[in-house]
Order: sequence, then structure tokens, then C-alpha cells
Amino acid sequence: MVETRSGLDTSPYSKEQQEKMATLVKENRERKEREKQAKLKAIAEEQAAKMKEIEEEMEKKKKAAEEEAIAKEEKERMRIESREGSSGTKRDTDAEMEKKISEWVANLSLGEDEEAHMYVPQEEKEAFAKTLTVIEDPFERQEAEEEKRLEWKLRMKREQKRRREKANRLTAEVEKVRTCRQEVQTQADVSAKMDKMLGYLEVLSEAWLEE
Repeated sequence: MVETRSGLDTSPYSKEQQEKMATLVKENRERKEREKQAKLKAIAEEQAAKMKEIEEEMEKKKKAAEEEAIAKEEKERMRIESREGSSGTKRDTDAEMEKKISEWVANLSLGEDEEAHMYVPQEEKEAFAKTLTVIEDPFERQEAEEEKRLEWKLRMKREQKRRREKANRLTAEVEKVRTCRQEVQTQADVSAKMDKMLGYLEVLSEAWLEE
């Protein structure tokens, strides 16, 4: 025991030993904190790499959606041109009916109706053309044509709106993800970085659920 001014010290260790142990405890605590921060940093870097991959996938998805829309329009345009180019070589038992159908389909694809025409399957166009051949009244036939044109134009507008909304949504999601990732990268403190990362993961989850 060590005697002090206030009396006897009940500690079995000397003051020097106590200070040494306190130093060891402090160093051990600091070492554990450094290890903890190192682990958190490693986790943050790993998650950042994963989130970068997800962001790139979303960018690819956006690009693929745009390319798919363009490819569909081009494919339909080529199919129309192919059918129109080969219509003169068809041989059918009812040549007059086929001629009327070909003329009507070709006329529909001219002028302001051309774009709407691309959104309608060829089979549907030919089926409607056949129904026109049995309508004898020219005014009734013209009315049916105009009604069908308006219907197909409306379909075209809806499809164009759907594609625009999808492209805009993907663009907004990619921008949101990119902004979140930049905010994570600007955080120097590991704890703050982890908090930002949790918010980032939440944004990514919402984006994927919407898709």
C-alpha cells in the first residue's frame, strides 16, 4: 500500500504503475477506434464501388430504352417500305381486292399520317383495308377512314408520351443517383459518409422498385 496525505491508498499499484496502465488502456482504446474506422472506411469504399456499378447499370438501362424505341420505329418503317415495295408483285385470286388494299395502305402512309401509320401492326392495317372494300357508300367509307386515322393518331400520341415519360424518369433517376454519390464522396468523416451512403442506398432502392 502507498501512504498519501489523505491517508492510505488502497491500490496495490504504485502511481507510476497506475499511470502506465492508464496509458496502455488509452492506447488500446485508440487502437480499437482506428481499427473500427479502418473497417468502416473499407465498407464505405466497397459500397461506393457497388453503387458506382449500379449507377452505370441504370445509365445502360436508360440508353437501352432509348435505343429500343428508335429500333422499333426503324423496324416498323423498314417493314412498311418492304411491304409497299413488294405489293406490286403479289398474285392473288382476287387481284382487284389486293390492289385496293395496297393502294389504301400506301396512301395512309403518306403525309401527316405516316408517323401514326408506323405504330400500327401491318396485319391490323390490312384487316381494316379489307373491311373498307365491302363498304359501297363512298361517304361512309371516307368517314370510316377518318375515324380510323384519328384512332391511330391517338394511339401514336399515347405511345410517344409513354416513351418520353420513361426516358425522363430514367434520366431523373440517374441524375439523382449521381448527385447522391457525389455527396457521399465529399464527406471526409467516415460516420457522416456512412449516413450519406444509407440515404444513397435508399434512393437506389426506390429507383429499382420503380423499374
